[in-house]
Amino acid sequence: MNAKTQQPCDGRGGTITSITMETTPLMKRSVIFVDNRRAAYALPRDSERLAIRHPISDETLAELQRRYDHHGAYLQAVRFLGPRNRSASEIRQHLTVKGWPVKASHQAIERLEQEGYVDDRSFARQWIDYRSRTAPRSRMVIMQELKQKGIARETILSAVATMDEAALALDCARKKARQWRRYDGVQKEQRIAAFLQRKGFPFAVCRETARTLARQSQED
Repeated sequence: MNAKTQQPCDGRGGTITSITMETTPLMKRSVIFVDNRRAAYALPRDSERLAIRHPISDETLAELQRRYDHHGAYLQAVRFLGPRNRSASEIRQHLTVKGWPVKASHQAIERLEQEGYVDDRSFARQWIDYRSRTAPRSRMVIMQELKQKGIARETILSAVATMDEAALALDCARKKARQWRRYDGVQKEQRIAAFLQRKGFPFAVCRETARTLARQSQED
């Protein structure tokens, strides 16, 4: 469901003229009509205490809408989490795109953090582990990737502190070893080093890794 596509509600009080039920891909909701105007969305359980032809204030409508927005943003965030972890920033951006109010999005993320479903420190560690297993990258590249995902600098620095760049560079190069089989000696070292530099590894690590792999290939 995209909150941006919802018909707008004016939130003005008056006399309740009708209450209808709608089913969206995300949730069921009540639509409160006041003086034949679409005044607010509400959770079905909240609309049960309302009655047709009874007056309703601006404040009550605002509270109904607030509760609906907070629950909807939370459900939207849970759906977005799906099969993998997300950073708090990724969830916030998704909820913004979907049109949920900033305050509702903030409270949804806070609730997910309290429930243990969102944890940027855990996310950063898992991202590093995932990258190390599937596509090894240098500390600098990993830091850039985590920054793009909205992770705080302090959290990033703590997460990358234990990265072993020498081991990662060696693993990264070994995954591509076949493409250098036809080269020998200095030429092989140069190509391996250039490849690792493009992956963001420090020059000293690239040089040492290239020498190690070139020497091992000669011994095999």
